[in-house]
Amino acid sequence: MTHAPFPGFAAADLAFLTGLAVNNDREWFAAHRAPFDEGLKPTLVALILALNEALEARGLPLAGHPKNTVFRIHRDVRFSKDKKPYKTHVSATLTRDGQKMSPGMLYVHIEPQGGSKPAFDPQTIDPMDPSTFPSGDDSDAGYSGNGPFAAAGFYLSERPHIDAFRRAIVADPKGWAAVETALASKGLPLEPGEPTKRMPKGFEGEAGGPLEAALKRTRWLVRRDLTGAEIGGTDLPGIITGFAADARPLLDFGWKALRP
Repeated sequence: MTHAPFPGFAAADLAFLTGLAVNNDREWFAAHRAPFDEGLKPTLVALILALNEALEARGLPLAGHPKNTVFRIHRDVRFSKDKKPYKTHVSATLTRDGQKMSPGMLYVHIEPQGGSKPAFDPQTIDPMDPSTFPSGDDSDAGYSGNGPFAAAGFYLSERPHIDAFRRAIVADPKGWAAVETALASKGLPLEPGEPTKRMPKGFEGEAGGPLEAALKRTRWLVRRDLTGAEIGGTDLPGIITGFAADARPLLDFGWKALRP
């Protein structure tokens, strides 16, 4: 099915997010929400639909849904010291099964270039924004507030999945080295990955070896920063799809590792 071309995110709509960062309260949001409802939300949906087509054309088994894989702008403030009610970005994921947090995802994060300092809600967690987790701390800048970006890989929260990924690295060290080499060749170093301080249980024998750093990770992700011009342009779906293609070795390795 062909959809209307992606128009790019309008500067005036992005300015709403800048204003929200300064006036993060329900009254301001209610009085100024038109750019969100009429601009940001439909443009994000248009981006998802355009990405679905572009990813399919490149043979990448990732897709998003206009409702199921879009994150709410409302924050869950129950576990946060920061009680601001709204995020100051819009975001969505694209996965193999169209579920929001399925392992092996493409994540798209849209906010004005230069960013703003915004802030887990079981239904609205942003995988690249630690300040939205229950243990979030305002002192942790995380990934939000620094501008738009796309990320791809494995944001894993369940220990069985994390250990399955680790076992795959131990079982195929050459294959994992090839993944790291392929990513590096595209200028995509792995993100820090929330490493453990000690060798994880069951992998102590790898301490001091070449796989130690990879096995201490709990997340395996790469990221591409986006510019204001890119998110405002019609080529954004192609740019993000190209990034996803560059990250394909990581996605394929992880999907194989987590295969039932």
